[in-house]
Amino acid sequence: MPSILDIAQIAVKAAIDAGAEWADAAAVSAKSVDATVENSSMRECEVVRDYGVGVRAFFRGGMGSAGTSSLDEEQARTVGRQAAEMARATHGDPFFIALPEPQPWDDVPGRWDDAVAGLPAETVVQWCQMGIEEARSVAPEVSVSGGAGFSAGEKAIASSTGVAIQSRGTSVDLSFMSVVNRNGDVGAYFDYDAARRLEDLVPEGIGRKATEQALTFLGARHIGGGRMPLVLGPMAVSALVGSVIASANAEGIQRKRSFMAGTEGTAIAAECLTVREEPFVPAGLSSAGVDGEGQPKMARALIANGVLTTYLHNSYTANKDKVQDTCHATRGGTSAMVGIGFSNLQIVPGDVPEAALIADIKEGLYINYGGLQPDGATGDISATVDFGFKIENGQLAYPIATTMIGSNALEMLRNIVAVSSDYREEPGTIVPSLRIDDVMVIGGQ
Repeated sequence: MPSILDIAQIAVKAAIDAGAEWADAAAVSAKSVDATVENSSMRECEVVRDYGVGVRAFFRGGMGSAGTSSLDEEQARTVGRQAAEMARATHGDPFFIALPEPQPWDDVPGRWDDAVAGLPAETVVQWCQMGIEEARSVAPEVSVSGGAGFSAGEKAIASSTGVAIQSRGTSVDLSFMSVVNRNGDVGAYFDYDAARRLEDLVPEGIGRKATEQALTFLGARHIGGGRMPLVLGPMAVSALVGSVIASANAEGIQRKRSFMAGTEGTAIAAECLTVREEPFVPAGLSSAGVDGEGQPKMARALIANGVLTTYLHNSYTANKDKVQDTCHATRGGTSAMVGIGFSNLQIVPGDVPEAALIADIKEGLYINYGGLQPDGATGDISATVDFGFKIENGQLAYPIATTMIGSNALEMLRNIVAVSSDYREEPGTIVPSLRIDDVMVIGGQ
């Protein structure tokens, strides 16, 4: 029986035989199990098996793509031919130069765990039931939603230039949102855990912690507006910083759709902010030896002392800009299309704990989590603070209601004055808290 790498190579050969000048393919064989909780009850448990191959073919720069949800050899040949036929029918693209050549690479340990791959579906159901029971032990009236799941699979990448890579990976996760309604006063929050290895997952306590935190949001008050300092907790920081780095996507910049245009090599943040990409952390959630085109990843600072060091490229955007490929190609599942993304982000911690960031604030906000993702074109942020506290005289005074942040992502990054020494760590990632001064806060009634 052919391997999935064999299937990918069969599809590539079929595309070349049908007249394509270049071709690559990705094949996948995976299994996932997901259990869902809704209104504190088990809703469903679903087992999905995902198979298939997706092909890109190029002729005079024009691209055609095709895919199939099958690992049958003849189906692979068929989609290879179809991709080539579509490529030959397209207008040429002068910016396509070539697919990348194969390069030496090393796999990352800990991406596969037999214990995760061998989990029975009943286990994730039990985790969900445990989360519900934990939540009810804190607040009997709580409404819990969320779920748990795991996946295990292998993928292969092959190209007409000689790329031939096969790898496998596992992942497991659970998350719960707890909502407590006491006579119309509503408090809500969530917690989660995720890992590649079962030994790195701690399923106990997620429902309890989510509910305990939800109770702290009861009694939310309206506040006045104005410019004031913010302290962002790790999950709020992750949303802001991750969105800014995602906007350094070279494809969006080349199409003039990103507010990060013109920022490469410039200071986009305060000097105290350094953000590293670390794709080789053993068992890291986003760890991988190669990108979606089979090119070896590299560890680097994406933001170094406030300076954006590079845009994120795949081979096409790099060739278009006549720069070195940064090996940030992504390829999801059996999709033939290639995008751009990053691996594990680690924000370098500062010198003082989060409590010290709050201690000298007379009036400000602490944001546990919020939709601080900027508009991709302008960088503007207009976000409701659903999970936040008013800071008064260096203390978290009370939860806030009907409050918004009006700012710009780059303005916020440049107004960072401190990074905490304590942080939230998930496999591969490190995210401390940030203090940002002089941010527009819009209160409500």
